[in-house]
Amino acid sequence: MNGDLRTFLFGLFGVTFILAVLMVLVYGAETGAILAALASRTPLLLTGSSDFSGFDGGFAANIQISLWAMLISSVAGTALGIALIARNVLVRAPAILVMNVLRNSPWLVVLYATLYLLPFEIDVFGAIVAVPTLVKAILGLALPVTANIAEVFRGGVEAVPSGQWESARSLGYRRLQILRYVIVPQALPLMTPNLMTTYAMLFIGTSLVVVTGAADVLSVARTVIGSDGAHIATAIYIYVLFLFFLFCFPVAIFTRWLEHRVRVPK
Repeated sequence: MNGDLRTFLFGLFGVTFILAVLMVLVYGAETGAILAALASRTPLLLTGSSDFSGFDGGFAANIQISLWAMLISSVAGTALGIALIARNVLVRAPAILVMNVLRNSPWLVVLYATLYLLPFEIDVFGAIVAVPTLVKAILGLALPVTANIAEVFRGGVEAVPSGQWESARSLGYRRLQILRYVIVPQALPLMTPNLMTTYAMLFIGTSLVVVTGAADVLSVARTVIGSDGAHIATAIYIYVLFLFFLFCFPVAIFTRWLEHRVRVPK
């Protein structure tokens, strides 16, 4: 863990230094004024409100979208992964088709598809209910991640020696019982690093929801640039890049640590 901690600190301070140098190279003597402008806009970029009175926009919206998409894709991906290893070909074949279509579809295309294919409002017992753009963004991100999680699940299960299945069958366990009580507990440590990487990629992918009109950090950044002027655009995007780095880099270091734990038993 000490090595990973050193990597984390080196990466954190190294990237901060590089971005700071980049700011100085771009703005020169104006750097101080630009940093002051960024500080004044930080509440808006983080929460979508200028005084932290709400947390439904900005970077907080990216976090919320990623968490909901993670939850949906974890449940759906597990179900799809079970279907991928089903003995019944009528279950397994459609699951393989769905997994391959979603896994090999560009995330941006899936986002556009959910944006326009899902209705903008639905009739619920005579009451017209609007379908929020945020919901479409969450579903649009969850679909391809579901396919990736299903493939991770399948790979983790198949990595468990087949003898575990035979031993459990000899004890009278049914297939789903074997999967739940014997196989998955052994496969989960093998799956966890890949799942963490998938979740990190999902969070990075939340930057794409700007195309749906959701009030994410990039949408807020465009609003700030529109009001403060194009001269601050570079600083705003460097700042947004730094926010994503601060969120994702610890996940990457933790994933490396998990991979080491899996490879090197105590």
